Amino acid sequence: EEEEEEEEGSESSSPPVSYQMKPPPEGCCTTDGFCQAGKDLRLVSISNEHIEVPSGFLLVGAKSPNLPDHLLVCAVDKRFLPDDNGRNALLGFSGNCVGCGKKGFCYFTEFSNHINLKLTTQPKKQKHLKYYLVRNAQGALTKGSVICWKG
Repeated sequence: EEEEEEEEGSESSSPPVSYQMKPPPEGCCTTDGFCQAGKDLRLVSISNEHIEVPSGFLLVGAKSPNLPDHLLVCAVDKRFLPDDNGRNALLGFSGNCVGCGKKGFCYFTEFSNHINLKLTTQPKKQKHLKYYLVRNAQGALTKGSVICWKG
């Protein structure tokens, strides 16, 4: 009983931490621009790589507050992305890591932790997904149109 009381007390007295589910497991990569498996996700690094994108998914660029000059490449189920008018996106999230291939992230917070996207707030967190990514005439992945998030 005493241990439980101590744990509760230590939680309330701890300083606020930026919004994250939990710290990455021991031995995981925590470098900005890389997933926890240590794979580079920066658009400039993987723009010429062949990336497997499952049917119904789109490649999008996420903007990291810690890497203002880089986009991180993400594979996201297009049902959870808005249309051109910023509407009709399903609530929730479904994404895959294009670096290590880990699939089935059902929460954006879990996904952002995996790709080391440091979030400071919870509201509208998916707005970190900023651009659709497209292949140019040379076949390189480039920044496309802005993802139109409303509200």
